[in-house]
Amino acid sequence: MRTSPVKIVSFLLLVAGILAGPGYWVYAKFYTGSQAALLNLAQTESQEHTPVWRTPEFALSQDMAPLGLILVAKGNLDARKEPGRPPKDHYAATLFKNGQAADPLAFTLGIKNNSVEAKPIFREHLVLFQVVQDGRYQLEVEATSPPAIPLEQIQLEVHQHLLEPDSRVVTGGLLMFTLGILGLVLI
Repeated sequence: MRTSPVKIVSFLLLVAGILAGPGYWVYAKFYTGSQAALLNLAQTESQEHTPVWRTPEFALSQDMAPLGLILVAKGNLDARKEPGRPPKDHYAATLFKNGQAADPLAFTLGIKNNSVEAKPIFREHLVLFQVVQDGRYQLEVEATSPPAIPLEQIQLEVHQHLLEPDSRVVTGGLLMFTLGILGLVLI
């Protein structure tokens, strides 16, 4: 049985689209540049009895740009989770520069389905600085409501000299992916 040349081209478009679109984006956001620091966040409790995590102070300088702050959190799923309702927790990250707080950045850590492992790892790209101001920084992460996924450990990865993904490459990859799917489905 011979495979149609259109199906082969469609499959190649699909694979190239995955690599050029989402694959390139993930690689650029999380794996380019070099790791300047890896900081463990210490846990305390807020007045509302929700967890608050803080880094020790760390120094950033202009020569590190472009610089990304990536949060890596290790959770522990409780056996009491509701079936059919994957947990999702809301957090706010506040970056302090020389003691002055920036506006909090809201983000979500969640599970897409209940079949995930008992100790999930979350990676959240918090911010990308194209220009870095010299100074002493500290990051604070606070749960905005009592979390359904207890976090065992949070680390902050400081990546210097990051590559910002080119939106044209990502868009082209998604277009190739779409054409590949259409070619496989329609023919």
